[in-house]
Amino acid sequence: MKNLLPYIFLLTCTTAFSQSPKMYLYQVDALDKILKENAHLMDVPDTIRVAKGEHASVQIVIKTVSEIKDLSAKASVGNGKTTLQATTGFVGYVKSSRKYSNQSKDIIHSPSGYFPDPIYTDSTVNLIPGEIQPIWASIPIPINAEAGVYKGEVIISGKVNNAKIVNRKPFVVKVYPVAVNTTSLWITNWVNVLPSVLSYMNSGKKVEAYSPLYWELIERIARTTAKYGQNMYLINPVWLTQYTLDEKGNYNFNFDRLDKMIAVFEKHGAMKRIEGGHLAWRSGEWADPFFVAVPINNSTDKDLEAPGMELQIQKTKLVKLPIDDSRSQNFLKQFLPALQQHLQRIKWSEKYVQHIADEPVNSNAPSYNAITDYVKKYFKNVKIMDAVTASTTIKNSVNIWIPRLNLFHKEYSFFKQLPTDENEIWMYTCQTPRENYANRFIELPLIQTRLLHWINYKYNATGYLHWGLNYWGTFALPVTETTRHNGLLPGGDCFIVYPGHQKIFSSIRLEAMRDGIFDYELLSMLKKKNPAKATALVNEIIQDFDKYDNDISYFRKTRKEVLDLLSHN
Repeated sequence: MKNLLPYIFLLTCTTAFSQSPKMYLYQVDALDKILKENAHLMDVPDTIRVAKGEHASVQIVIKTVSEIKDLSAKASVGNGKTTLQATTGFVGYVKSSRKYSNQSKDIIHSPSGYFPDPIYTDSTVNLIPGEIQPIWASIPIPINAEAGVYKGEVIISGKVNNAKIVNRKPFVVKVYPVAVNTTSLWITNWVNVLPSVLSYMNSGKKVEAYSPLYWELIERIARTTAKYGQNMYLINPVWLTQYTLDEKGNYNFNFDRLDKMIAVFEKHGAMKRIEGGHLAWRSGEWADPFFVAVPINNSTDKDLEAPGMELQIQKTKLVKLPIDDSRSQNFLKQFLPALQQHLQRIKWSEKYVQHIADEPVNSNAPSYNAITDYVKKYFKNVKIMDAVTASTTIKNSVNIWIPRLNLFHKEYSFFKQLPTDENEIWMYTCQTPRENYANRFIELPLIQTRLLHWINYKYNATGYLHWGLNYWGTFALPVTETTRHNGLLPGGDCFIVYPGHQKIFSSIRLEAMRDGIFDYELLSMLKKKNPAKATALVNEIIQDFDKYDNDISYFRKTRKEVLDLLSHN
């Protein structure tokens, strides 16, 4: 074998060289993050293996010899009878320069501070000699596609000294006789619907709340998220409801805006549940009690403004009040029954779950429990869901438990013993956990974003929540710097999509997350067929909550075995 190494290296370089000596082309695994500083690339023309209903992801990397302008790319895939549709884009680079503390041992170090993430599908690029540029092709496999081998190619064109050049890089997709008709894992990425955030999708120009443009931009978000496995959406009825309040304390509720928001996300067929947005917020610091968001007519300087005012546009103002304040109780005892009756009329009451307050801790658990008790009194049989950093102190309040991954690890015995007929157990990540836990940070290996849903499978967590689909500008800027305050929010925590002009762009992290959602379904299918084998294969990849095999080639081998086992009787 030792004597063959020079020959293998020569063969690799030869196959990577394009038809024109202007660039080298390499097929690189779609789970590899290619830094601009990558000096050594290997062409690995591996078969891409997928089930029906999944997406085949192809990454082709260009390394230029000459200066190339107006570079564009497209992909074609077929088996001689059927042509599959493909979307191509250039992988962009964003800055993640502030290092967060308690880093993972697997962190990727970029000398420039730039990392690959967004996928721009509507651009051409100019490259200088020696520059590296990844191309991403995404190929949805129809559920009725014929199983077998499909041959594809990425066609790359550009100009060198004003002369057009065209290069082609072949690849192979194998579609297995296995179909994933739908996904069962509950997935929510919180969508920020504030007009100030949506202005990033309008070239920075102001977007008026509830204008035709406002609804159009939200629909574009809904259309995209539906393609990536999201099936739950955070919709806050307190923010969207219009109120009138008379001098006697009687409310009148107009739910037209709430209905419109539900209709926009429902339109694309992906919304299976509504997450009712939070009713309460911290009254001050992290450990302080929760106060209820209450619409009132006349507020004073002493009143604490509650989030959501940007969506009110009316006389009433949202303020935070303690649950024992008569105004809080008066509002909730009128609003909650009216909301429940309205949801029954529009046939969403059975699929509606309610947030109380985000991430309760032991010190503010009493206020959380008190608000929950009041809510359950007036909103009959509603399920309560929340991301939690407490457990035993709120054990009688929550129905859908969403512990942070490290809390899930630490208190697994508590969550494991909860009655499954009364509770759902999910998990979430955000700016933490750190250390060696999987997360969606830009600086982590891409495979760990995908492995989040292998963790879901191994530990019977039936859902995954992340707070940051599109929190552009509020905490970080999408194209200039993705971190905040010395790494308080690591790069990638605030958003996993990028704004374009009246559109949004996916990211390689979102692509990996979607593929992990389908992995979860394939593993669940294998569990029904051969539970011992499913457990053994998962345990090879996920050894513990914070210990994984990150080797991409071994991951591909394991996933191939899953598909092979599902393909045979």
